Amino acid sequence: MLENSIQHTGLNLEVECVNCGHIDNGVYCSSCGKQLCNHRLSLGLLVSGMIDHFTKIEKYLKTFTALTLNPSGFIDAYMKGINERYYLPFKYFFLNFGFHFFVYTSYKISSFEINALEFEAEQMLQSKSEVVFETLINNYGSFFSLLIIPLYVFITKMVFNKSAYNLAERTTAITFLLGQFMIFQAGLHLISAYYHPFYWIQKCILLIGEFYMFFLLSYKFFKAPLIQAIWKSIVIGFFVLLSIKGVLALTQYILQLYFGD
Repeated sequence: MLENSIQHTGLNLEVECVNCGHIDNGVYCSSCGKQLCNHRLSLGLLVSGMIDHFTKIEKYLKTFTALTLNPSGFIDAYMKGINERYYLPFKYFFLNFGFHFFVYTSYKISSFEINALEFEAEQMLQSKSEVVFETLINNYGSFFSLLIIPLYVFITKMVFNKSAYNLAERTTAITFLLGQFMIFQAGLHLISAYYHPFYWIQKCILLIGEFYMFFLLSYKFFKAPLIQAIWKSIVIGFFVLLSIKGVLALTQYILQLYFGD
């Protein structure tokens, strides 16, 4: 009897809805419908939060390991519904992209191609739009890599038009591999940060890595024959590269118009 009374009192405890501020009781707010929070923090909640956090870490490590050891097999299994144990593709991509962006900006990787004195001398000779454009590319250039996903999905719709994979499945495949490529690129940036001459080797490795990513998807994901997978990967790579170059050129042109240079 006492236990029922306590439960009844807990259910009817009036609390303020964190969403709309309405004072109400029960499970849901009668004003906005949001679930009411009428409990205090407890050790149980803290423990469950920690378990949830480490479960996500475990999912990340499983996703990273699977994409490292057997990327095509992992993507194929993920498409077939074996995905509860792994990160969502865009979540995995943006987490790795954030780490890559942090390394790129923290270690000023963009400055490796030109020393500080040369950079200042060039800036004195440049127009304002060119200075702004270079600053944009140096600080936020890695964001242009986000264009690879829609560009890849578009070109593969043309090149592999008979494939049974839909747009969502194509997006999932390229997003996972590009996310893996981001963490690989961040690792190379760290090596270059502590050994500057490696930067030029890194550029070659990344170029080969990008081609391999497109080839792997063409050969393993779309099941194209070897020779066909090679030339189609080259077509995809050139299309993506030229498209990004076009976007950069358009950005520079808009800046020139804006600053009147």
